[in-house]
Amino acid sequence: MTLKYEWQLADELPMVYCTCICIYCALRADVKSGTDFFIALALFAYSAIVTLVYLQIRKPVFHQVAYAVEVFIVLIRSTMHQIEIRKTNMRAFQEMQQLFWLGVGAFGLSFFLWNIDNIYCTNLRAIRNSLPAVLAPLFQLHAYWHIGTALGCYASIVYQQYLRLVKLGKVDEYRLRWISNVVPIIEKPAKSN
Repeated sequence: MTLKYEWQLADELPMVYCTCICIYCALRADVKSGTDFFIALALFAYSAIVTLVYLQIRKPVFHQVAYAVEVFIVLIRSTMHQIEIRKTNMRAFQEMQQLFWLGVGAFGLSFFLWNIDNIYCTNLRAIRNSLPAVLAPLFQLHAYWHIGTALGCYASIVYQQYLRLVKLGKVDEYRLRWISNVVPIIEKPAKSN
């Protein structure tokens, strides 16, 4: 671990908190209005418990498991939504699949690279030290973790927005556009005169 424990918490705990928001959105996508106090309270309690336990036990594997549980919930609920949407709106289903696989792929590849970095840290450091300074960053695999998870989180947020539009019956008023075939955005097309 290259960060001091307190800064590692600042890196890892927001992942838990933000994923709780995605869980809430995935669970409440069908609802037209209002909030679900019980779900919000349960997610707040989960975040608080994870934080308090992690402060006490100081084991990164605890965070990894706590975060993996959240990701699993989002993946399962997202898959359930897609199965339902596939029956009624094939265009929306196909676009949601693109967002889903971008998020899963970005997270998966990032997680893989991050684990390589953890396992072979000494070897990668030696490689970086033997390379010209301009090439050394290519072997900073932990940096790819942050880039990939940022893209995965962003894709997940866009997915949740798109899902909400589908559930509200407003998806046909918007379109999914890709910037450089990598970054998805949802936009409302300008009305033609």
